[in-house]
Amino acid sequence: MSKVKPYGLDYREKKRIVLVMFEIIGRLKTKKEIIDFLLGLLTASEALMIARRIEIAVLLLKKESFSKIKRKLKVGNNTIQQVERWLYDGDEKQRKWLAVHILPELKSKEGTKTYSKPRYTGSILDRYSHHRFLKDLLGL
Repeated sequence: MSKVKPYGLDYREKKRIVLVMFEIIGRLKTKKEIIDFLLGLLTASEALMIARRIEIAVLLLKKESFSKIKRKLKVGNNTIQQVERWLYDGDEKQRKWLAVHILPELKSKEGTKTYSKPRYTGSILDRYSHHRFLKDLLGL
């Protein structure tokens, strides 16, 4: 995906277009609608980039090493680190949700943890300015 400068658009315009995007995605009902929408909207390269980040998260949840992930997916350390921060710097509820929805076999029995403690205790939406924009936008 090409890089977008978050400060390139007026705040109200950014808010409007992001809300439209979330509303449209939220209206999609079936897996086929979601696939058709995203594959029609994204280039093959953009879809692959998103898919690789999700696969990095899956491999990190499986406790794979950075070097194995790097070799398997042909990604750099920075990309792996960015996904790792997203995965582990959020709150515990986020990790549980990811473990259940991204990697079903990581479902654990009540009280048993299969992941590390967070290094950052605040919301992931407070961490970076473009995330704070989404937090303000969604009223969280």
